[in-house]
Amino acid sequence: MNQPAEANPKDHGASSAVGICPPAQSDLFKRPVTDLPGVAGRRAAMLHKLGIETWFDLLCCFPRDFEDWSSQTSLAGLQDGQDQAFIARVARKPSLTRKGRLSILRTVLRADPEAISAIWFNQPYLADRLTVDNWYRFYGRIRRDSRSFSVQNPAFEPLDKTDPGDLKPVYPLTEGLSQGVIRQLIQTVLPQLIGCLPEPLPAWIRRDQHLCAVDYAYSRIHHPANREEIELCRERLVFEELFLMQTGLYLLRRRRKQAVVGVPLCLGAAEMQQMDRFTAKLPFRLTDAQQRVWSEIQSDLQTEQPMSRLLQGDVGSGKTVVAALAMLQCALCGSQAVLMAPTAILARQHFQTLNRLLTGTGFTVALLTGATPLHERKILLAGLADGEIKLLVGTHALIEDQVRFAGLALAITDEQHRFGVRQRIRLGSAAAEDAPSGQPAGEPHVLVMSATPIPRSLALILYGDLDLSIIDQLPAGRRPIETYTAADADRARIERLMRRFVQEGRQVYVVCPMIEEQSKTDLESAIKTFNRLSQEVFPDLHLGLLHGSLKQKAKDLVMDEFMAGTVQILVSTTVIEVGVDNPNAALMVIENAERFGLAQLHQLRGRIGRGEYRSVCVLLSDAEDERARERLRTLCHAADGLTVAEKDLELRGPGDFFGTRQHGLPALRIANLYRDSLILKRVQNCLLQLAERDPDLRLPEHQAARRALLARFGEAFANIGL
Repeated sequence: MNQPAEANPKDHGASSAVGICPPAQSDLFKRPVTDLPGVAGRRAAMLHKLGIETWFDLLCCFPRDFEDWSSQTSLAGLQDGQDQAFIARVARKPSLTRKGRLSILRTVLRADPEAISAIWFNQPYLADRLTVDNWYRFYGRIRRDSRSFSVQNPAFEPLDKTDPGDLKPVYPLTEGLSQGVIRQLIQTVLPQLIGCLPEPLPAWIRRDQHLCAVDYAYSRIHHPANREEIELCRERLVFEELFLMQTGLYLLRRRRKQAVVGVPLCLGAAEMQQMDRFTAKLPFRLTDAQQRVWSEIQSDLQTEQPMSRLLQGDVGSGKTVVAALAMLQCALCGSQAVLMAPTAILARQHFQTLNRLLTGTGFTVALLTGATPLHERKILLAGLADGEIKLLVGTHALIEDQVRFAGLALAITDEQHRFGVRQRIRLGSAAAEDAPSGQPAGEPHVLVMSATPIPRSLALILYGDLDLSIIDQLPAGRRPIETYTAADADRARIERLMRRFVQEGRQVYVVCPMIEEQSKTDLESAIKTFNRLSQEVFPDLHLGLLHGSLKQKAKDLVMDEFMAGTVQILVSTTVIEVGVDNPNAALMVIENAERFGLAQLHQLRGRIGRGEYRSVCVLLSDAEDERARERLRTLCHAADGLTVAEKDLELRGPGDFFGTRQHGLPALRIANLYRDSLILKRVQNCLLQLAERDPDLRLPEHQAARRALLARFGEAFANIGL
C-alpha cells in the first residue's frame, strides 16, 4: 500500500544517519541480548539459533504473521480449520499427564451452552495460569471431530486485561521459546531504540516512493493498530532491506570494474583457425543458444575490463562445452584458466569431460582436490607457478594460499551458490596477488556457471554483481523425463520397474536424504536402503553405495564402476545432484521426496534423461502436508527449470531456497522475493537513478545509505571488497 509520506507520523529519523547518532545511543544497537532481564545461558542460545545477538537484532525480528483477536467468535460459530478468537471460562481444573518427555495439559472451556476441549503440549506451567470459572480470551486453530470441537495450544489472556490489542505479532520461534517471551523482549528494547534509529534511505527516495518514516516503520510493525498499518510498515522495511542489499552488490560490481584491469585474451589468425577446428570436430553442433552465449563471453574476454558473468542454463543445456571454449581461448593466448567445482565428484567429472573435449588441441587439463597425493600436488603446484600447466580443474583446494599461478586469466566456478561470494572474489583476485614483480597485475575474467534454476528476482540478490547469460535451449534429441509420485504402498511395483530397467540394460539411481538411519525419524537412509535392496530385493544384481562420508578413493571406485556399467543400481545421497553424467542411467527413485526443494529435485532428476532412452523419475512420499504434495505435483507437470524455480520460491521462500546459507549473503529478514518482486523492481529503478546522481555514493545525502549498508550487512560485504 502506498501512502504519501506527509500522511505518516513525524519522521524522527530524518536528521540522523548511521554513525551520526550520539555514541551512547549508537551503542544501544550493539548491546547484547544478554543485557536484558531473563536472557542468559539456555535462553541466549535459543535466541542465537534465530540469529538474535543484539538489541537491534531483536528489533529486526519481524513478525511472520499476526493473530487477529478483534473478531470474537461465539463457540457455536467456530469453524473447523480456522484460526479464531473466542471468549470462554475454564470449566474444569486442568489435568496434566506425562508420556516420557512429552507433557499434555487438558481442560474444558465453556460459554453456555457450548463447550470446547483445549489441549497444550509441553507447556505444563500453564496449569497455574488457568483458574476454574475465570473468563479468558483464547486464540488458536479450531479442530472438529464429529460433533465436538477442540483447540490445540491456544494463546490466552485474562478477559479483564487492559489494552489487550487486536493484532498480536507472531514471531519465528525455535524449540523452547514462546511467543510471550519474544514479545516481551521486543517490547523491552523498543522504547529505548525508537527515537535514535538512523534513516538509511535518502530523502528523495522516500519521497518518490511514498515510504513512511524509519521510527514509525520499526515501532508499528511490532504493535500495529490495523492491517493498513502493517502493510505500510512492511512496504517500507522490505524496500529498505532490498535497497541496502542491492546497493552493496552494485558498489561491489562498480569497484571491480573501476579498480582492476584484466588480461585481454585476443586471438590471432592462427589461433582463430585452431578454435574453428576445435568447434568443427565436436561430436555435436552447438545450439543457437550456446553460440549466442559464447559470443557474449568471447566479447568479454577480449577486453581489458575483467569479465564478471553468470552463465545459467538448465540441466543438460551444454554449459561445459562453452566453458571448454573459454578455457581453450585462454590457453591459446598463453594464459592460465581454472574451473572450480563444489565437490570432488563434480571436479573429477569436469576433468574427464574437458580432457575428452580438448583432445587434439595440444592442451591437457590437470586436477587438484583435497585428495590429491602430496607428491602429485607438489609437481602440480610447481607447474602452475612456472606456467607449464595452462588448464586446471579443482575444488576449494584451488583457493588455498599455497596455490600460486604464473598468469591466471580466467576463473570459472560451477554451481557457485555452493561456494559463496567471498570464495568467488578470492579466486578472482588470485592473479593480481601472484603477478611477478615488475609485471602489471591483472585480475582474471570470472565466469560463474549454474545449472540450478534461479528466478530472476533471486538472481538479482545472489548474483547482483554479475552480467547474465542464459542458455535457454536444450540440444536436439533430448527426450523428456517422465515424472510420477508414488507412496510406500507402491514400493513392490516400483521395485519391479527397477528390475525391468536393469534387464533392458539401463542403470538406476536411488536417492536418499540421509546417510545413516537416525532415531526420531522415518526418513529412508542411504545405508539402510542399500542393505535392504542388496540383501533382500536384488541379491542377484550389483549395487553401489555413494555418500559424502566415504573416503575419496571409495567414491572414485563406485563412480568408475557406475560409469562403466558394472554397478547397475546406485544408492546415493545428494552428492550426485550435480556433475554426474551417465547417459545409460534412465530411472531415478527419490526416497522421502518431500524433504527436498523443487529446485533440488529438478537438479537430481537431471541426472537421467541424458541418453537416447526413455527415462522415468519416481518421487516416493507419504507426506500428508498439502503444500508438500503440491510441490511434488508441480515437478510432475513442469520440465522447464525456471518454471520449477519460480514455484519453489513461491512455496518455500528465499531463506531455504538452496537449503544452505553458503552464498555468503545474509538472510533476508522480512523481504519475500516472490511476494515482493514488484518492490524489488522499484528498488532497481531507484538504484539506476542513484547511479546517475552519485555513482560512488559520496554526496552527503547518500552517506547514510553507505554507512547503513556496512552497519547492517558489514560482515558479508566488508569481506568482499567494500
